[in-house]
Amino acid sequence: MDSSMIGKIEKAKRYAQETNRVDITGLTATFKGDHDTYQVGLSFGSWNCQCHFFSSRGVCSHTMAIQRILDQLLEREATTIQAV
Repeated sequence: MDSSMIGKIEKAKRYAQETNRVDITGLTATFKGDHDTYQVGLSFGSWNCQCHFFSSRGVCSHTMAIQRILDQLLEREATTIQAV
């Protein structure tokens, strides 16, 4: 591995520990549910979904599933980064 890549990896590790550097302002996904396909999003800290349940409750199975998926991905990513 070249020295410039090693430097970038070290910098990424430092950045990952300094979470105040990052504000995720948006995320969009297409979710294929049992009955239809919905657009699910995170915008400035608030979830949204096009399904009827979300419009009345402010939460739904689609947003909860995406949160779980992201938790798993972030845990796996953290494990991968620690191994590097």
